[in-house]
Formats: sequence, structure tokens, C-alpha cells
Amino acid sequence: MYHGEIPATTISIEETKANHWHYPDFSAIKKDEVIENDIGYDDEFRIGFGKELLLEDIYVWYGRFRSLSKKPVLVNSSGSHVQMNFSLQNSTVYLNETQSRPFVRFKPHQHNLLLLPKKNMLVQWQPKEETEVFAINITTDFFFKTLPEEHPLYRHFQNGISEILPAFLSQRNLPVTPKMISTLFEILHCTYSGYHKSLFVKAKVIELLALQFDQYEQLPLPDFDSALKQEDIEKMHLARKVLLENIETPLSLKDLAHQIGTNEFNLKKYFKEVFGTTVFGYLHDFRMERSKVLLCEEETKISEVAQQMGYKHATHFTAAFKKHFGYLPNKIRILLIHLLQFAEYLIECGMEMIESGVVTEVV
Repeated sequence: MYHGEIPATTISIEETKANHWHYPDFSAIKKDEVIENDIGYDDEFRIGFGKELLLEDIYVWYGRFRSLSKKPVLVNSSGSHVQMNFSLQNSTVYLNETQSRPFVRFKPHQHNLLLLPKKNMLVQWQPKEETEVFAINITTDFFFKTLPEEHPLYRHFQNGISEILPAFLSQRNLPVTPKMISTLFEILHCTYSGYHKSLFVKAKVIELLALQFDQYEQLPLPDFDSALKQEDIEKMHLARKVLLENIETPLSLKDLAHQIGTNEFNLKKYFKEVFGTTVFGYLHDFRMERSKVLLCEEETKISEVAQQMGYKHATHFTAAFKKHFGYLPNKIRILLIHLLQFAEYLIECGMEMIESGVVTEVV
């Protein structure tokens, strides 16, 4: 089943021979093993950097680069897996190796959850544009363990595996939220190591799954009959950029609309269609998620964070933070310490059980 109305693209397999990408067999990673690689891109196809993280059942790939060629990447997969794709900049197009029509296209700030069956595929990015994308790949075993068997997605993805066809959470891509962005970069910049890191990343991956499921089930999707013009979509992305550049002194809707060349009515309507929330709803969520990241840094003062996030009074920021997260900003470091101590406690309990013969270590 094709994912939306996507124009056909004619690509010769000969064009991709020198542009291969082999997915690592992350299903074979040991329970306590964590592999990290920094990636540099500097060839005829792309220039930029990336990072990959492999652990049990999970393969995280992040890329920030500029494509220099229209040639797609031929991706060799070792087996069926589930991918959480978060496209932050540029468009990402997926094609079957033997077909000319894409089966999914991600525009900037879109995400989806998809089953990629055991077959080669082509991935293409718009050349000469800045690309930023996260692809979190999980084994089907890991994915199905997160779902009850009666969940409709369980059977849908099982059918995709048996029919060797891609399957999707949503037949229309969903907008990436500030909370998702914050969680993605928490994974990317995680400072833990060893099993602590594995535990942290798995928890964040499950959190992202919950965010995707919740958004799909709760968010009213845009009306299919009111498709936006590309020009209007670009204006909304510009509005987001201007909004976040002026986070300390937010613009009024009137001024923001004027800066991007539209009116207040279209700004409010189109922004919600592209990003799934209101202009100031998006700004509020971004402020909260960004402030949480800043507060995790050592020696960061609440008053400084409040000022950076555009609050004149620290008390107003504290109240907003408490309402959003359920705890005061000065508690965040204590919570992080407790989480790390709990992780260490679980590891110690597991080792004691192995040494006492209660459980057998599985390699």
C-alpha cells in the first residue's frame, strides 16, 4: 500500500552501485554491549557527520549532512525490523528496490513508525539541502513485546512481515513535537556508559513509542481535503524558525504573520496543520523541554534558564515548569541521581542472583 500521493520516480539500480549502506545486524548485540560510532561524510554523495549507536535490539542512526547527488542509497537489510523515523530537515524518500514509486516520503518535521520488511530498499534525500534525521530501528521481537496481541497494530505489522510489505502506524505522517525532539537529543547526548547507557536508551526508545502511539490516537489529523500548498508549508516552517529565534522576546501573532508574509488567520490555521498544535502551544512546549535540558547541566541557575526562556520572573517560570512536568525545576537533578542509583541497584540485584544460582546468565 502506497503512503499518500507520491509522484513516481525513475531510478536505475546501476546508479546506486557505489552508494550502499548495510544495516548492521543489531539483533546479535549482547545484553550488556553498547557500540558507538561517529560518522564523517565527505565523498561524492554527501558531506556532513552522523552518529550510530547499537545495543541489544536497537540501532540508532543520526545524520546531519548535505546531499551532493540525486543518487539514492541502496540499503541492504539483514531482516525485517521496525523503524521510528524522525525527519527534522529536508525530505526523505523511501522506495522499493524493484519499483519506481516511493512507498513513503517524509517532509521536514514529520515522523512515523513503519515496518521495513526483509528486502533491500532505496533512500533518497533532496540534494544540496541541509538534512537532519533520526532513524531508530528496533527488532520486531522488541516491538511486539511493547504491544498487547489484541492491539490493531500488532496484527497489521505481523501481516506486513508475512507478506513482505511495508506497514505504517499512520497513513499520514505526523508532526514532530518539541517533546520528541528533546527525547531524541537526550539519546544522542547521553553521557552514561555501559549497561547504564543501554538501560537509558531503551527507556527513551519506549518513551518515544509511547509518544507516537499517544499522538496518533489523540491528535485530530488535518483534513485531507484541505491540502496545503508547498508555499504555505514553507511559511509555517519559517514561522517556527522566527518564533524560536525570538524565544526571549516572543513576537505577537500579528508581528509573526507579518514577518513571514501571511495573515493571523492563516498563520493560526496552517501552523496547527503542519505542527499539530498552536503557535504559542508549540512555543510553550519547546520552552519547557529546552529548560529541562538546560537544568540538567551542572551549575545552571533557575533564574538564568527562566530569562533564556523569555520569563520576566523566575516564579512564573517555576509555576509553568511545575504544571508541565509535575515537579519543581530544582528537583530535576535529584530525580536524575535517583534514577542512576536505581539503575545501579537493579544491576547489583541481577549480578547477585546470577552468582547465587537463582538465575542463569544468558549470553
